[in-house]
Parts: sequence; C-alpha cells; structure tokens
Amino acid sequence: MKERISFTEQIRIALSKPSWYRSLFEQPIGKHIGYFAVLLALITVIQFVIPVAAYLQSVGGLKELIMERIPTFVLDDGKLTMDETVDMERDDVQLIIDTSVDAYSPDEARQLANDRDAALVYMVSRTNVVSNANPLPLSFSGFQDITFDNQDLYQMAPIYLGIYGMMTFLSNILTYGLSALFFACFGYLLSRALQLQLKFGQIYGIALYAKSLEILLESVLQVSGISILYYIGSVIGIFVTCNYMTRGMTSLMRPSA
Repeated sequence: MKERISFTEQIRIALSKPSWYRSLFEQPIGKHIGYFAVLLALITVIQFVIPVAAYLQSVGGLKELIMERIPTFVLDDGKLTMDETVDMERDDVQLIIDTSVDAYSPDEARQLANDRDAALVYMVSRTNVVSNANPLPLSFSGFQDITFDNQDLYQMAPIYLGIYGMMTFLSNILTYGLSALFFACFGYLLSRALQLQLKFGQIYGIALYAKSLEILLESVLQVSGISILYYIGSVIGIFVTCNYMTRGMTSLMRPSA
C-alpha cells in the first residue's frame, strides 16, 4: 500500500528533497492539485498582493489615493472633465490627460512617443483616448448614458483589483505550465540519451515540482525591484531546476520499497 504523506512533507520534498520525488508520484491526484494551487496562490500574493498593499499603504489607502490624490474627474454625457492636467511617465509608459483638448489623434500619440522616446503613450482628451500602439481612438460617445466619477471609481476599485489578482493567478498557472514544459523537453532528451525508461508525462510531473524553488526565488527577487539580483536569481534558479530534475528522474528509476 502506498504511504500517504502530509501536505507539509509534500512541500518539504518538492523544495529540498528531489531524490525523494518518487514518494510524491505515489500520492493521489488531489495532493498534486492542492500543492500547485497553494504554490501558485503564494506566488500571486508575492507578485501582486504584497506590492499593491505596500503601495496603497504608502499613499494612505485606497480611498486616499482615489478621492484625494487622483484629480477630480467626471465622465458625463460622453464627455470627460478633469480639474487639472496630468502628464506622467512610469516604466516607459507616458500618460497625458488634458480635457481642455476636444480630441486627440493617434498621429499625435505616435509623435509624442517619438519626441519622448516612450514605448507606450496614452493621451486622454475631453472626448476620446488614443495610443501610439492602437490606430483607432476610443471615443467616449459610447458612454453617453453613463455618469462616472471618483466616487464610482472608488466603489469599483476592489472589484477591479480582485479581477486583476485572479487574472494574475491564471497567468501564473499558464506561465508555470509552459515553463515546466520547456524543462520537461530537456529532461526527455536527457532521458533518451541515458536510456532511462521514463514517460514524458512522468518527466513533465518532475519538472512541475522541480520548478517550485525557482519560481519562489524569482518572485521574491522580482518584488525587490533590483534587476541584477533578479537576473542572478533567475540563472541560479535554472541550474537548481535542472539539478532537481536530474535527481528526481533518478529517484523514479529506483525500485519501490
């Protein structure tokens, strides 16, 4: 009879005992689903929840940010009014909001991107939004029956943050799965070269577990905001994953106890 292991032991083996990976593959499918759900939820917390919470705390909270720090605006009858002009740049993205301008054109956004050497430019006028990345402007005329202001934004913000967090979680699932697939291909080629009798599905399962430490390390270093540390950590993480995969594949070749 296969021995059941605790969830805590499952985590310990995945992160630090690749030579014991055989015991992980003897667990029911629910154990695997639970482990990766918790792992990717933790990654989402590190990458999204903690940075957002830290930023909101630094500006005095969500209400302070929307009601006090964001200029007062009203979208009504398909027209936007704002009590001041916004001209800001962050992460190579330029945002211009000037509701004294009746309408901007995509050509103006492309010209501004060239003038300021910005990767992405958004320009918001009284009646539309244009971007250098989109040839068609977004007109506010489709919102004639809607009135939207700072108070409405504040009420909707938690929903938006929740949806964005869920999208980040789903994105992490996809990214993690595809990255593990790359390592599984490496493991499969290694398995063929060493003439190991392992199926691709087994190797892919090993890759999923072997990446656990790498993704945790990368997430923590990503939040730190220090590019060189993130780069070094990513390189180290790749070597750790390859090492864990090799040892994990070897563990599956051992006879059952």
